[in-house]
Amino acid sequence: MENNIITLLTAALFIPLASAVVVLFFGKNKLGNNTSAWFSVGAMFTAFLCSAAAYIQLRSLGVNVESPRFFHAIDWLPIGGGEYLQLGAFVDSVTVTMFSMVTFIATLVLVYSIGYMDGDKKFTRFFSYLSFFTFSMLGIVLSSSLLQLFVFWELVGLASYLLIGFWNDDKEGPQLACKKAFVMNRVGDLGFIIGFGIFFVKLGGVVTLPGAEGLMVDGNPIQSMLGSLNHLLAVESTAAGLTGDAVYTLSNPPMWLTGAGIGLFFGAMGKSAQFPLHTWLPDAMEGPTPVSSIVHSATMVAAGVYMTSRIFPVLTPGARLFITTIGLVTLVMPSLIAMCVTDIKKVLAYSTLSQLGYMIVGIGTGAYTFALFHLFTHAFFKCCLFQCSGSVILQAHHEQDMTQYGGFGKKMPMTMIAYGLATLSIAGVSIPFTNIALSAFYSKDGIIAGAYNYSDAMGAAGYAAAFLFSLGPVVIAYITPFYMMRTFALTFLGKPRNQEIYDHLHEAPKTMWIPQLILVGTSVVIGVFFVKDMISPTQTAAVYANAQNVAELEDGHSYGMHTTHVVLGYGLGSLASLFAGWFIYKDGFGIASKIVAIPGIKQLHCLAYNKFYFDQLFDNFAVWISKIVATISGWIDAYIIDGIVKASASLTRGIAIIVGKNDKNVVDGVVNYAASAAQDLGDVVRTAQAGRIRLYVMLMIAASTLATIIVTILSIFYSG
Repeated sequence: MENNIITLLTAALFIPLASAVVVLFFGKNKLGNNTSAWFSVGAMFTAFLCSAAAYIQLRSLGVNVESPRFFHAIDWLPIGGGEYLQLGAFVDSVTVTMFSMVTFIATLVLVYSIGYMDGDKKFTRFFSYLSFFTFSMLGIVLSSSLLQLFVFWELVGLASYLLIGFWNDDKEGPQLACKKAFVMNRVGDLGFIIGFGIFFVKLGGVVTLPGAEGLMVDGNPIQSMLGSLNHLLAVESTAAGLTGDAVYTLSNPPMWLTGAGIGLFFGAMGKSAQFPLHTWLPDAMEGPTPVSSIVHSATMVAAGVYMTSRIFPVLTPGARLFITTIGLVTLVMPSLIAMCVTDIKKVLAYSTLSQLGYMIVGIGTGAYTFALFHLFTHAFFKCCLFQCSGSVILQAHHEQDMTQYGGFGKKMPMTMIAYGLATLSIAGVSIPFTNIALSAFYSKDGIIAGAYNYSDAMGAAGYAAAFLFSLGPVVIAYITPFYMMRTFALTFLGKPRNQEIYDHLHEAPKTMWIPQLILVGTSVVIGVFFVKDMISPTQTAAVYANAQNVAELEDGHSYGMHTTHVVLGYGLGSLASLFAGWFIYKDGFGIASKIVAIPGIKQLHCLAYNKFYFDQLFDNFAVWISKIVATISGWIDAYIIDGIVKASASLTRGIAIIVGKNDKNVVDGVVNYAASAAQDLGDVVRTAQAGRIRLYVMLMIAASTLATIIVTILSIFYSG
């Protein structure tokens, strides 16, 4: 069974990659647009079937905190001392559920893209990029170690860069958006590398994902990051001479352990767009809407939440406090912005930021199981909402401003139904005084209860912080239904505010609204489906510091949950917020404009409408400083580094000239003179060497005769 599950998940991982390669290289010229699209859909659906089969097999073994966990790894990179960093797969109930969710949503997004991207000149490339994006996310989910996870982490960043900037012909929009996303994620990844580096230095090759505290035990061939960490803390305590309450533990950790956890979380701040690295996500709306629907639901932004939940067992109280604080700011601030902006996609983008804040607050306060639960539920209704907004935008000739909408429900009934039900799902609507509700009710309920218990545990020592930690999630539980109903009313209700757009409206193609209905149908029931099986009583009790009665958790109750029902008005709160949103915006902006004119609200609206000026802050501070640093670096490069290089080059050139002249005038002069002298001597000698034998014989006879005459004369002279 274990091998079957891992084989199925491995197949589900690589099928999208194979599809991406085939479509990229053969799609446009060999397969054609239509065949390439449906080939991608078929491959992704096959991956979903493999994931679903793995889920069913694991579920048959029992899905709770004691359910089987599989860890298969091979030695990958040697790090000395006989140790290796490992490459492998880590499988538990979260893994198979994430696989099923990601592949299911990706399949529907690909089907939706057939209608949305019809006629695009880079049609097949888009499907290849989406498949590669899904492969990268699945790699994160299956990874067994932090380094392996980081490899796929960066592949997700690459895929998002390609997809956000897919329409890169527009230099002012998509090009800037994808660069912004890429740079801000690299800032977060620097923290991830530092956090991983600390763990690597301290633990060596044992840097595996722990999953849960009791996962790895002595005698098990699988080594636990948590177990090794506890051993290391004991060794450091002994070396430092610490005893009693001063001994290092996760509750009383050394500074490096808190720093490592915060460092890893910085990576999640980039990927999941947490404050202050949040501004890239709304700008990412410059990409095609199918990209928005999958980025905001099942892939990139989910990666940070998933990773943080996996490392939860090694997070110290200090790291959790930091995480909770960041999550709280991200929860509250984007919700206020979402109530003011009029771009329908950006409203949904800020909604995603807020919901991600919920998840991070859940992890920081200890309710990490409910944070994952909210990650699952959020994926379905947010993907549906983005697809519905894309249908509206496409039929409105790419107009995204809701001031130009109104009355669209009459022309687009299927889209209106899907958007309306998804709005109720994200609002967490429930039947008052009961636990019968739509999906987000269950997951938000647990997160708010976890925040309450966390705040209660802080006590008087952190009263102000405790008050904010418990109040923030409750307030946003009221605000979320309001701004979501605002988008629904402004888009589908009332009278048309742009008659020309309205006259040309019609329902989106079936390939677009059928996936929307499937998604919204799933989002309606997913909460009931998972609330008992995936959030087990034992595991839920473990994350509550002040849970009063563990047995009550079997019915979905606890002390914190009971308090949650009270502060949320026993289910009436979301209905009241929905009604307020409908009443104010059902006929347009008339009532809202009067409310906004009220002193105090007007100033707050100005701040929220301008996104609290964070883009201006980054442009005038971070970007400005970067430009100054770039200018100084350019000057240093031009006048110091290049100056040294040029001076060195000039000196070398001067030496070369001197050496060249010496070589030419002295060395070559001597050689040339010797050669010239030899040539002159040869010319003289050569005159006597004509090469004619007759002449040589005549000269010999003449010379002999002359010699004879001279000898004879000399003989006569001396004899006489």
